[in-house]
Amino acid sequence: MRFDLVGTLLFLIGARLCACQTPPEHQHVVGHGQSGFDAVKKALKQASIIDEVIDDFEAKCFVAPYYGKKERPVALGNVFKQPKTKKKPALMIYCPHIKSTPGLTIALTDPDAPSRDDPKWSEMCHWIAIIPTSSHDGFEINLGGKTDVKELVEYKLPGPPEKTGFHRYVFLLVEGDNRNLTAPEDRQHWGTGKERHGVRDWAKREVLEVIGANYFIEKNKKQ
Repeated sequence: MRFDLVGTLLFLIGARLCACQTPPEHQHVVGHGQSGFDAVKKALKQASIIDEVIDDFEAKCFVAPYYGKKERPVALGNVFKQPKTKKKPALMIYCPHIKSTPGLTIALTDPDAPSRDDPKWSEMCHWIAIIPTSSHDGFEINLGGKTDVKELVEYKLPGPPEKTGFHRYVFLLVEGDNRNLTAPEDRQHWGTGKERHGVRDWAKREVLEVIGANYFIEKNKKQ
């Protein structure tokens, strides 16, 4: 499974960025190296995740959360229906150049709560989990649906309110010592009490560095 999900993710990124209409067998797949990282960051900037949610960062890892029995990957803005994201996702993480790390943590945040036009509850913390790691050349981590991760904040299923349009749900992979992390005091605003504040503030407080990101889109069916 070395590149199955990550390869699918990068293929979808390439298709989305170039708006390709050619058959899959003729489309160019975004590379797994720097070109792939550049494509990820370009997509995040186009969605205003950089700079609204996080600062620009050095990408070191590909992050491919995937939901359900069909293992549908989150692919930088693809749309999920609410029933498909009720349970926490499995994770595929690939860090081709990392040989060791002080620790990896995954976070999920909603910067569009209750809506993108009225983000008075933003950001909303949906999940923080510690990723088990081992030291070897090129981290490749596959945490299937049956694999338990240590949850610092329990997974909260996405729940966009009625008539609030599309919400961006952003996964962030952060690196740093995670042995004694402190959970946010509240999910809303990640405990900061400030509109449009959240995971960036928490990561800085905990001395964590963003090294990977991905996101999907979801809306309430009643619009």
